[in-house]
Amino acid sequence: MLAGPHQFEFVDKEPLIFRVVVTVLFANTFAMLFLAFAGKYFLPKNIPETIRWYANHSIVIQFVLLAVLAAILLVFRKRVRYIRRG
Repeated sequence: MLAGPHQFEFVDKEPLIFRVVVTVLFANTFAMLFLAFAGKYFLPKNIPETIRWYANHSIVIQFVLLAVLAAILLVFRKRVRYIRRG
């Protein structure tokens, strides 16, 4: 669990769509970090166009995924509980 004074959790089990989007968000984060590192040291300059497109749009994809997570929390707001610590 993340530390901090404001936390949100689902009352029951998380919806499957929430788990899927969180998994894709983490995969996108690691792919962004890998491309930043590998692009500097390992990847050739003539990488395929799809990888170049993803590298140019990965930040936008990240924010879209965060917005989708916020929308999921809004849709399932009856099942989300706010916890204030500290």
